[in-house]
Amino acid sequence: MNRVLQKDDGFSLVELMVVMAIMGLMAGAVVFMMPSRDTRLEDDLERTKTYLTALSRSAIANGRPLGVRFEERGFTPFVLEGGVWQARPSMVGQGGMWENVSLTSVTVDGQKLGRELRRDAIRPHVWLLPTGEVAAFDITLMVDGRQGHVKSVGNGSFEVSADD
Repeated sequence: MNRVLQKDDGFSLVELMVVMAIMGLMAGAVVFMMPSRDTRLEDDLERTKTYLTALSRSAIANGRPLGVRFEERGFTPFVLEGGVWQARPSMVGQGGMWENVSLTSVTVDGQKLGRELRRDAIRPHVWLLPTGEVAAFDITLMVDGRQGHVKSVGNGSFEVSADD
């Protein structure tokens, strides 16, 4: 009996599985090589908002005014004791050093502060009252040319925004 070998066109299941595995590995390598979105600005903005919210709640709970002083690389909480503002870096958690960003401007009650950011005047820029009121302010933070803002929006609440 003569057998004639017939050639089948197409690929076997094993060949297809090997090709699919190789393609999956290549796609995974491409994903890992892509740069991730830079969230440094958003992280520091949210951390600042969270801290200010906790400080505002502390002012309400303790029934005494608190304040915050902004500096180029961070912020310091203050408490009003005997009519004098006293710095309390560890008041609500830890005061803050911005990890990735720097302060570019502070606007309080519609006026941009300039020389007041220097360390020679030891007083807060923003007051948080026991009634829940917060002085109107807007701070601008920057990293790698991107800016973001933390603003008071009334009654102890704050909002953040980042320029894209």
